[in-house]
Amino acid sequence: MCHSARNVTASGRPYSYVPTDVSGVPVHPETRIYYRSRTKIAAENARLVRELPPFIIHPFSSFRKCWEMVMYFVLTLHLVTLAFAFAFAPHLPYKVLWRIQLFDCVLCAMLGTEFALKLVTGYVSQGEVILEPSRIVRYRLRWWNVVNRMLLFVPYVLLLDELVRAFYQDAVTAYLCLVIYLYLLCIWRFRSINWYFGTVARSLFGLSEKQIRYLEPVMDTLYVLHWTSCLLYVVPMLTLSLLGNNKFEASFLVDVLWSHDHHRDDVLYPISHRSRLPPISNVRAYFQEHLPKSSECGEFVAARLHDVEHNVSVAYRYLRAMMITFKIGVQGGHSLAIAHDFLHEWTQSLLLLGGWIWSTYILLLLIRTIIMADASETQYDEILNEIDAFCRRMRLGDRISRKMSRHFACHYRMHYFDVRPIRIQASDNLRRTVLMEIAFQPLLARCDVFRDLPPYILQDIADELRFGIYLEHDTIIQAGSLANSMYFLAIGTAAVYTPDGVELGHLIDGANFGAIALFRTGAKRTVSVVALEVCEVYRLERANFQKLVKPHSYLLGQVVKQAEKRILERSLANDEFPDEQYYDPFFY
Repeated sequence: MCHSARNVTASGRPYSYVPTDVSGVPVHPETRIYYRSRTKIAAENARLVRELPPFIIHPFSSFRKCWEMVMYFVLTLHLVTLAFAFAFAPHLPYKVLWRIQLFDCVLCAMLGTEFALKLVTGYVSQGEVILEPSRIVRYRLRWWNVVNRMLLFVPYVLLLDELVRAFYQDAVTAYLCLVIYLYLLCIWRFRSINWYFGTVARSLFGLSEKQIRYLEPVMDTLYVLHWTSCLLYVVPMLTLSLLGNNKFEASFLVDVLWSHDHHRDDVLYPISHRSRLPPISNVRAYFQEHLPKSSECGEFVAARLHDVEHNVSVAYRYLRAMMITFKIGVQGGHSLAIAHDFLHEWTQSLLLLGGWIWSTYILLLLIRTIIMADASETQYDEILNEIDAFCRRMRLGDRISRKMSRHFACHYRMHYFDVRPIRIQASDNLRRTVLMEIAFQPLLARCDVFRDLPPYILQDIADELRFGIYLEHDTIIQAGSLANSMYFLAIGTAAVYTPDGVELGHLIDGANFGAIALFRTGAKRTVSVVALEVCEVYRLERANFQKLVKPHSYLLGQVVKQAEKRILERSLANDEFPDEQYYDPFFY
């Protein structure tokens, strides 16, 4: 694997190349999708050495993987902190508010750093990794992308002090609007969290795509539950002062929170727009005595007074709000209304509707994931079940069972896909065109034996190729065995060994070997070829090749003549240097 000499960290390793571990397994999870073999990784690293500017970061580098895992926790903490801080700010002491502001500003600075790093980080477009600085900047600075990112790392918590002052001044409209705005903005962010969560789940915990699909709706539900719980707690308290016929209840609650909850400072949080209540020794008795008979929100204020009297912690209030939100989400019948007012009735109805929509969405998503999955996934699961049943019935060991499961996982890439319906229903021209795109450019065009054959013969050959998967350390061909097939290595790396076990070299993507099997009946393999990683191989049988070329005797004569020429050259080389073994992939 090629290492760039530029962009070297303190450990001496570049942070912009595509890394693998000691066994050659890609480190970044996305690398497994776009670079499925060592050859492709080496080719990408060679491209980085030639073309990568010194300030551009590869999207699949180990630096990006580690940074994306950090960003998952930073983004989650930022959004969770925003909800908690804005919902419970009136109950938090000034020192705690200041620490929350400082903590969230640090998180916002890291999110801003992520936005800046994106400007020097490549991106994937239609399966291609783009590393050109001009294209990266144009792509990252699209107006909706910029607005979306900037709205994320704006330090909203710096407004907390002003909003708490507005709460004590009974000017809560801005407070309420900002809370609802943050709720809608941050609920949308669960998509970004899911993207970062995928990197964490694959890299840190080694979870499969199926496990990630199970976990994502659960994580999203917890995230939405947290934000909705915070909204449920703060919205009724803020809207209380907006009701024209509940001025006494709103002023009384504000004064009680100011005086008894955290003993606010007159300088930091003044109440100057109205006369404050006189000092009260028994707040509940005073409230019961002065509560208007027509009041409809006495029960709500009494619940808040209960919290003050018993010095209930903010954590308890949060957990209670979460419990109520959960009951609403499952339609438990709990009422949010603090009065029979249009605003509160609509607030309750919207939250009930949102909870019903979300719970229904999650339920349908889980049903689809578990039971009603796509047909390809369902058939793939059926194959795995059949493998498990077969291994149990035949009493095969766990090692064999795991190897069989992994073989099919690599073969179908975690999804079952049957090409027979497409082969049957597609027209001959379409089918042959698709096969040529798959086999001709990467495989047949590189083969010296088929170089002079016309396209229509190559199409027939492509139609006869048979696909196979070989896992690590699987033997593709064995030295001394009878040769009856030619092999094309589409993806992967394989090692070539002499019959004595001496390693001669490696075969990489696009290599072909064993062509002598097509021309010599009874030929035997001179070497062993062993897969070093998961290899995707196409095999061409001698009988099928002879059947295709037999009607074209002139072409067959040309191909045979070229093959005989190579055989003669090898024989002369062995006669001239009898002590040296002459190995050519043609004769493998």
